Amino acid sequence: MTARKTLRSELDELRAEMARLREASAASAAHAEPREEQEESASASIRDQINELNRMVLQMIEDAEEAINDHPVATVAGALALGIVIGRLTAR
Repeated sequence: MTARKTLRSELDELRAEMARLREASAASAAHAEPREEQEESASASIRDQINELNRMVLQMIEDAEEAINDHPVATVAGALALGIVIGRLTAR
């Protein structure tokens, strides 16, 4: 659950950063900075954020694999229970 909150907060931060980039782009359009430089700067920032998000997702996957390896019986039991719940919800 903590990883989900972390991912959710990271996505919220990305949205906020995108909004700031749009505002900065609009504000800097009034200045003499060439549009190509603005696009490069925004592109680099977005690329960095995507790389960071990708790193976080890979870390979450590694953590999940580790938890599955540490507790295989509990993982299978949880998956079975989840399958039963989903099956009953979709059967109606």
